[in-house]
Amino acid sequence: MSHAAAASYGPPMSAGPADRTPSLLVAFDGSAAAESAVRAAGGLFPGARALVVTARRDPIAYEQAAEAALVAVPADVLAGGVKALDEAAEREALETAEAGARAGRTAGLDADARITEATGSPWRGLERVADEIGADVIVCGSRGMGAFSRAAVGSTSSGLLHHAGRPVLVVPSGEGDLRGPLVVGYDGSGHARAAIAAAGRLFAGRETLVVHVWESMVRHSLSGRAVAALPNDEIRAVVGDVDEHFRERAAAVAAEGAALAREHGLDARPELAEADGSAWRGLLAAARSASAAAVIAGSRGRGAVASTVLGSVSAGLVHNADVPVLVVPTG
Repeated sequence: MSHAAAASYGPPMSAGPADRTPSLLVAFDGSAAAESAVRAAGGLFPGARALVVTARRDPIAYEQAAEAALVAVPADVLAGGVKALDEAAEREALETAEAGARAGRTAGLDADARITEATGSPWRGLERVADEIGADVIVCGSRGMGAFSRAAVGSTSSGLLHHAGRPVLVVPSGEGDLRGPLVVGYDGSGHARAAIAAAGRLFAGRETLVVHVWESMVRHSLSGRAVAALPNDEIRAVVGDVDEHFRERAAAVAAEGAALAREHGLDARPELAEADGSAWRGLLAAARSASAAAVIAGSRGRGAVASTVLGSVSAGLVHNADVPVLVVPTG
């Protein structure tokens, strides 16, 4: 373990030039999801400095061991057993972190290893280390696709998303193509602008699709479909004009986002995605169509409300995406 590695990590990228190599904290527990996260970090941030951190199990307190003992055990024996278990847990955590660092170096990262105390929830220890080293991005795995994972991405990733106060890259299990473009969701809001700014800092020069998801007021509403179905050519023509008007407005929003992305150093172009319902569905459809390497979206950031609600778009993405999702907090 290299505790001294933290000293080489500088301030977050917001304080430096756009082309500075980002510093990463990669959460690693030895699982398939964590291994996917390491590979994704190497593919998306080649050459980046990465501290691979394993949150070790909570130390066993003497009182806990005494309460668990079903027979009388001499105090010195019990204390020795507690110490041995604690040391074994630390060795196991360190071996896991070092295995993650080796995987990171294989993936192209400048990786080192470290362990941290879980203190009840692993994300708390990870957040503490991320603050200490000034990590630009926290990278973690999720439980992958499936009925259960659509309801929960895991306690560690959820805790980081809600509380870390910095960009968090959530990586689903499995192998993805990380050579494709980025997809950034844009709706003109401050959250979307923050996402574009972060993408520019982290991925300067990268091909990027700035996607605005829009919903037809005619074809995606019951009343609109009813009017459009009336047997009157003049009415249908007016309805078509209204639909085109909303589409043109949506295209203008996408163009605005792409221009902003180019200002932040991205090789960006606008794209529209039409979706009936949640915007995250349109973003994922656009990402799949483009074979995107990752999807980037803003969230509400840190705070009393944000601690329990990410926002419908970012939450929908991290629970359903089959590509890495970078969630950028604001506020």
